Amino acid sequence: MRRKLLVSFLLMMFVLSATVVYARDVVDLEVVWMGWPRDKVMTLIDQFHEENPDIRVDIQLIPFGQLFSTLEVRLGTGTTPDVYIVDGPLTASYAARGYLLPLDAFFSEDELAGWFPATIDSGTYEGKLYSIPYATSSAALYFNKELFAKAGYEVPKERWTWEQVAEAAAQIQETLRAMGYADVWGLVIEQIDRPYQLLPLAQSLGAEVIGPDGLTVEGYINSPLFVEAANFYWRLFNELKVAPQGVDDSAIAREYFGTGKAAMMLGAEWNLIRLPSSFPELEFGVAPHPYFEGGTPVTPTGSWHVGVNSRTEHVDEAVRLVKFLTGFEATVLWHKLHGHSPARPDVYEALPDIFGTDEWAMFLSEMENTAVPRPKTPGYLEYELILRETFNDIHYGRDPQEALDAAVLRIEREFRKYR
Repeated sequence: MRRKLLVSFLLMMFVLSATVVYARDVVDLEVVWMGWPRDKVMTLIDQFHEENPDIRVDIQLIPFGQLFSTLEVRLGTGTTPDVYIVDGPLTASYAARGYLLPLDAFFSEDELAGWFPATIDSGTYEGKLYSIPYATSSAALYFNKELFAKAGYEVPKERWTWEQVAEAAAQIQETLRAMGYADVWGLVIEQIDRPYQLLPLAQSLGAEVIGPDGLTVEGYINSPLFVEAANFYWRLFNELKVAPQGVDDSAIAREYFGTGKAAMMLGAEWNLIRLPSSFPELEFGVAPHPYFEGGTPVTPTGSWHVGVNSRTEHVDEAVRLVKFLTGFEATVLWHKLHGHSPARPDVYEALPDIFGTDEWAMFLSEMENTAVPRPKTPGYLEYELILRETFNDIHYGRDPQEALDAAVLRIEREFRKYR
């Protein structure tokens, strides 16, 4: 009896000891992520858990409106989150303040060749790699085939200039309104005030949108070329009156186009998925992103990246999670779950049923050849906020030169703390 009790006791101690050892071997990672649907996000995380049983991920989904303020507070005070979502253009801001761990040592040149060059460039600051992309984006000119046909206007078969877009918007709008379509506009811009969508206008003319030090805007966002692009933008709303003022929500802009209240829309690639699901009766086409006559085609790009907190106590495990989230299999799964455009060319090749259309071929070509990331600056948050307010003022009628000169003073003042 005593022998049985002893054996039972020893067995129990062994089990308890093994449990303690196992518990010690499991590393907990805190992750701050975008507040997308939990069931979709957890599908990805559950797969990571299956492949990495020694890591337990506590993923905290933060709504978009609170994400950046949450990260600002947490990154400045502690060792967690270990891993966090990074909006591509904010890489420089986090890196300059020491919030991101350099990742060069963990990725070979062959591995880095797996992403679009522009997306890797967006994750690089002062020659070091700080964040890895798992999604990207592009933009193009969407057109309503039915409205073009009613107006007797030929749809674009190649890349139009902005001058052609303005002319078509004015003529189609005038023709349709004369036919009784009083609420139809020639053009709607999906992101009416965001640098993401508007900087390519100035860049098409050859304007630089920030100084080489990343902290100078005087002579750049108020340069003659930048002002010329801003004047064109002003004319769309105030002189030609072919675009509606105040449509500052991308969902509302998409509704204008989807319900036939706009003949054209400057919009992102995700509309290839969203428009058919939301507006099944809509017949639309897509043409390459416009550029100015005599200028260069430039398209916006960039999206979400993943970074590691420089203060994390679990570097190896954090890097393993980053590699998983940005790897081929996870990128394929995430596109199927959420529809984000992959930042990896090999995913497009692997999913011909999804990406084998002329429209996706066009977007892929833009991502590879005309894409320009948003400017690198540790003050990107301030840069974007002030430019958004400035573009809003311009589209409501403020003189572009005056508005941009005022923006220069404000941004330069904000940039002082980074110098």
